[in-house]
Amino acid sequence: MGILGKRRASGGTGSIPAQAEPAVWPGRRNRVDEVAKAAGIGVIRVRCHTTTWDYLQDEAKAHHGKSIRTRPEAFRPATGDEIVTSADGIITVPLGGASLAALFDWCFEAQSILHTELEQGVGQRVGRAISEAIEHLSAARGQGDPSAVIWLDDQIAADSPTPPQT
Repeated sequence: MGILGKRRASGGTGSIPAQAEPAVWPGRRNRVDEVAKAAGIGVIRVRCHTTTWDYLQDEAKAHHGKSIRTRPEAFRPATGDEIVTSADGIITVPLGGASLAALFDWCFEAQSILHTELEQGVGQRVGRAISEAIEHLSAARGQGDPSAVIWLDDQIAADSPTPPQT
């Protein structure tokens, strides 16, 4: 039993401050619960630059390709005509729940000390965006939201507060 356990066992917990939620994603989030929520999404659209999407696809596929826990087929992003590209290089990609869950799983995995700071940073940013989108959709449970979008670029969100009509 550690020091904290001994203090609690003796009833001296009043002087032990509660630990705040870490400010950095993923904090104390339960990976399995969060990925399960993502898997329950019917479809959600991701908006980002084409190079960002290329990077995310490569990372998610590589993660699931080398993992002994999941198969690479878990990540099945949209292709071809399903992806809408605007003149400025920003794309809109519809993702089903299983693909969203596979991408979200990579975001959690990228936080490992075995990954580069680039992977950690991108994984953290994308993971936070997915978490916020899932929380927003969970608040409207049972309603569905066909216009739900995960914005991966703050500038896009500022310039385009409403999703494009496709």
